Amino acid sequence: MELRATPPVCSEEGLPAPGAMTEERIAQISKALGNPARVQIIEQFDQCIPHVAGEIVEGSDLAQSTVSEHLRVLREADLLFVRRDGPRSWYCVRRSVLREYAAAIRELSERLSYLHVDQG
Repeated sequence: MELRATPPVCSEEGLPAPGAMTEERIAQISKALGNPARVQIIEQFDQCIPHVAGEIVEGSDLAQSTVSEHLRVLREADLLFVRRDGPRSWYCVRRSVLREYAAAIRELSERLSYLHVDQG
């Protein structure tokens, strides 16, 4: 049995601040989360523990190349970030971006609810 290397701290400290939650950014994140496999990958981070790609592959029923592509999309949407530790790349969820995205969707929903005119 292979021992798991000690992961770095899964902290966003030192990362650039997330950009504004514009319509384009909301759409990019929505598109990234629009694939069930990517949602499954994000769900593997239910605890604030970094994962290497091999662990993410083991936690899914996807091929390594497919997981790598999904990780790329999630990184481009700023939902994941990478901490390098020698030859290892540790992936972490950008929880602040998920919270901002959820808040933007909630705000949109509230605006739409406010504008709703009851036809009944």
